[in-house]
This record gives sequence, C-alpha cells and structure tokens, in this order.
Amino acid sequence: MPVYQCYNPEGLLTKSVKATVAAEITTIHCNATGAPELYVNVLFHETPEGDCFVAGQPSTNSYIFGPIRHGRELATRQGMLRDLSEMWTRLTGQSESEILVALNEADPRNVMEAGLILPEPGAEQQWFDENRARLTELGFMPT
Repeated sequence: MPVYQCYNPEGLLTKSVKATVAAEITTIHCNATGAPELYVNVLFHETPEGDCFVAGQPSTNSYIFGPIRHGRELATRQGMLRDLSEMWTRLTGQSESEILVALNEADPRNVMEAGLILPEPGAEQQWFDENRARLTELGFMPT
C-alpha cells in the first residue's frame, strides 16, 4: 500500500541512484512496519527548474511524501522520517535543509490493492491466510 512519491530537481538522480533510493525506501518501510516488500511502491517525479518555490522564491528542494496505513506508533513513524531524510541526504548529496519528508496515514478500510481491502496493521497474517488463493492467482504469493 505505501506509495512513496519522491519529487526532486530535474537531473538530480541517475537511474542507478533512483534504484538505490527505491531499494532503501523499501527496506526502511519494511524494517519499521513488518510489511512485505511486495507492497512498497516508489515513484519519482522530476521538477523542472522554475517549477518549485519556497517562500515565493525558486527552490531546488526535494520532497518525499508517503501515505502509509494508519495505526503505527509515533516513535515508529518518526524513526521512519529520520531514516528517510538521512538516506536521501546520503544518496543525493542534498543537505537536510533541502529535503522535506512527510508520512500521511491512510485508513486501510479506504485502500484497495490487488482487488482486496487492506488489513489493519497487525492483522496482516490473518489477511494473507484468508486471501492466499487470490494473492497466489495474481502472482503476489508463490505457489
């Protein structure tokens, strides 16, 4: 379910860096939440020069917005924010002053993936067990 959207100045990230960022976002999310890698989505959006402003002035800031299922502990969410910010600065060379990271919580009852309403955090195993046949049919689980 999580869909991390990364907005960054045009030309900042090579394809290789994007792949590394996507892999690290996936690891950060899965380590913090226990979610399977299969459900972590990462999208990149390049912002052309002159399309990003802060305080009314042109900016080269980057942004990571990540809707996640609600119900995670505050300490977990704040740890994810720190890890995502540190990862971005390490891989891109941008300073912490040039990155904004925000997690938004979504009620899983309002999210559908693979044709299935998502479970509450902590109820994943029961959800996988109940939906194993459908998930296997869709290729989300091994046969």
